[in-house]
Amino acid sequence: MLRWLLAPRWQWRIRRLQAAHGPTLSYEVAWCLVALAADVDNIRYVRGRAFSVPGTPPGVMVDVWAQLAPREQQRRRAWLIRYRRTPLHLLGVPEELIELAGLHVTEWALPPDEPSISLVVQQRSRPRNTD
Repeated sequence: MLRWLLAPRWQWRIRRLQAAHGPTLSYEVAWCLVALAADVDNIRYVRGRAFSVPGTPPGVMVDVWAQLAPREQQRRRAWLIRYRRTPLHLLGVPEELIELAGLHVTEWALPPDEPSISLVVQQRSRPRNTD
């Protein structure tokens, strides 16, 4: 009964994630990511819905910034200025859990002038100058 009551909220989160992430995120993968973000115990359901891609191991892959259309680059820059993190990073599902669930997710490539803030490469503190 609880799942039935929460279904509209999940649908809303799935649609928002898809809109924020862009065309590379399918509905099925978005559903799986929202399910994992809601509760790690949903991994059983996610494994049942995850599609295996022959020849490609599950996990998070990064697209290529230079291959993006200028409009998509501008949209991502605006998102990063506002939220300072990619949509997948904001969702908070660890990369290991995505891989364990058997999902194939494409993470955003960041602009060359941006520090790493994605799931794949977490921000590292810069070494301090001790002079």
